Amino acid sequence: MGRAIVTLVSREQAEVGHRFRVVRIPDECSSCRLYQVCMGRLKPGRTYVVAEVRPSLGQRCKITGGEMTPVVVEEVPLRLPLPRKKALEGVVVTYEGECRGCRDCPGEDTLSPGEKILVEKVLGKTVCNGREFFVVEASPV
Repeated sequence: MGRAIVTLVSREQAEVGHRFRVVRIPDECSSCRLYQVCMGRLKPGRTYVVAEVRPSLGQRCKITGGEMTPVVVEEVPLRLPLPRKKALEGVVVTYEGECRGCRDCPGEDTLSPGEKILVEKVLGKTVCNGREFFVVEASPV
């Protein structure tokens, strides 16, 4: 799994093993006093899994009014296509967005060209726009 991040989730999500994906960060969050320890630590387009639940301190969400619980989450590796020359397990490469517009291609909100990624595992092959790619699990570094 990826790096550990302490953040806040709703009481209902605060269960070890619970997975969630951040689709986007609501505009209202940026003016919240809890933003830096809540949504400010997460990235849109990424998936996280709860690894540890910590005692609640009674914080409330500005949007829902619900109780927020501190948790430790880990970022789930991304699945994405890479060219053959970059699909090497254990290697850090620069993602350049070579694959665009196919089912497996990550959006720029998930992974931007120029970001460094660690290729953790090669899963198989795929074709995008007539070009062959290798599907890998990778984590931003």
